[in-house]
Amino acid sequence: MNCAIKLQKYSYATSIRSTPKSPQCPTCGAAFQTENSGAPGYLNEQKWRQMNQANVVKGLPEIEGTSESGSTEIPGLVNAKARKVSSNNANMLSDEEYKSIVSNIDDPELQAVFSGEKISGFVDPNDMQTGEPKVYSESEQGTKIDSFDTLLAARVRRRAEQGRDRIICQRCYSLKHYSRVDRPWKEDVVSDPRVLRFLQHKPSVMIVVVCDLFDIPGSLIPHLGDIIGARHPVVLVANKADLLPKDYHEQRLLMWFKRFAKSLELNIQAIHLVSALKNLGVRELAADLTTRRRPGQNIYMVGRANVGKSELINALLRISIGGSAHKVLASHVPGTTMGLSGIPLRRFVKALVPSSGAQSHDRQAYLYDTPGVFSNKSIISYLTNEELKLAVCRKRMKPFSFILGLDQSLMLGGLGRIDLVEGPSRIFVTIYSTIRPHFTRIKRADDLIQRMQAGEKTILQPPVGDAERLKWFPRQELALEHEFEGLHKQHATIDVVFAGIGWVAINGLFSRAKIQVFSPFGTGVCVRPPMMPYEFKQVSPHMSSQRKTPS
Repeated sequence: MNCAIKLQKYSYATSIRSTPKSPQCPTCGAAFQTENSGAPGYLNEQKWRQMNQANVVKGLPEIEGTSESGSTEIPGLVNAKARKVSSNNANMLSDEEYKSIVSNIDDPELQAVFSGEKISGFVDPNDMQTGEPKVYSESEQGTKIDSFDTLLAARVRRRAEQGRDRIICQRCYSLKHYSRVDRPWKEDVVSDPRVLRFLQHKPSVMIVVVCDLFDIPGSLIPHLGDIIGARHPVVLVANKADLLPKDYHEQRLLMWFKRFAKSLELNIQAIHLVSALKNLGVRELAADLTTRRRPGQNIYMVGRANVGKSELINALLRISIGGSAHKVLASHVPGTTMGLSGIPLRRFVKALVPSSGAQSHDRQAYLYDTPGVFSNKSIISYLTNEELKLAVCRKRMKPFSFILGLDQSLMLGGLGRIDLVEGPSRIFVTIYSTIRPHFTRIKRADDLIQRMQAGEKTILQPPVGDAERLKWFPRQELALEHEFEGLHKQHATIDVVFAGIGWVAINGLFSRAKIQVFSPFGTGVCVRPPMMPYEFKQVSPHMSSQRKTPS
């Protein structure tokens, strides 16, 4: 039987119903495997062997290995134990055998310990005398194996408790240290919200639904109550408040957000605006969860992909005593969490459990991070890893206001476009996006799109890449036509939302205007009431990236 478990693309619905039998990556929750080097959970042979060595000394069940030797034990130790059982003379371990065992230990620190270096709290009897070396009797030599096992197991358990010996998969290592993945990120995401149906059968849990303030309503899962069950108490968390302009009005934003919360059909107990990255509002959220959670109740984080569930867990760990060593992986790549990843609540001392430690009824309680459900309507689903860095907002937004004239186009790279086809001679638009806008005539905008489809590089970014990438980039199609009335000269009337990349607020006082909105394949666009109607700024001067398209 092969030890590695192949990761199936849509196997999450069954894999997260119960605690997986196979070992998991502690940062992304993917089952460890050794077959596919590009897939989540991959470990090379050395790391797989190291993980099994740690399991042996912790007393965990054996896992069939894939190393060349096929052994799950520390080399040499299994043979020494066999000799110990076979006869009384097996209790004697020669210096050569001992050195051979120590030389085969993968962990350099453990190897240094058992090769004779001093350890804090351990005194070698040989160091207590100045005369001839101590000569061990046969009975004393027989304890060498037991001492070796005891010290090794104690050290591994101590390092595990401190979070210092965590083995992570190759994908998590690349994301953590290089902020990249080695294959297209969309191959690993979960797009079916029915994977969360297992929560319907949980008798008593608390649900924390996390959404992205920068992508409303795209980051909300419609009719979520029908999927996870409407009886569970829910705390709704709107994350990434640090991306909004500094002068946003929190209470007005909270009232605006409650409108969209009604569509979830959930038993919402409280709503919080937080920034997990900046720790804003996290302590208030932790205090609320502690008050509302019943003894022994588990907590589940659910929501769309890339809304910040993992970062929110890390924020709770940061305000806990000693919790930082057990953080999960959070990155800008959607679908970073691949499986159900549980962290004992006793790791959240001071945040979710008392400073004195977890009570008896909470020692078996967990906080679970679930895989994010990706929306196929999100525009970022068409982007490569490199293009994601251009389109996804990761720092505080600075809105810019511009004039959009009649028969002109506002273009957000190749991802979005707004044409003013009828109405006043001009309207005001305030842009909330990291993509640099480009203004031009409608006819020239059509020409830019055609040139991009032919593989020619243009001012529009994203997409980025060679001619082949530009040819295969989804063509912009009409997503919606919208007629509306401008209600105030300096207050926004509507927001045009491009799911995943931002929105455009339209201001002005006029009786009627008609716009046409384009996006890749005509998806991921909607119109909503203005999120920040009073944040209209003075008209900004043209930037270099908004130069007119040459004739």
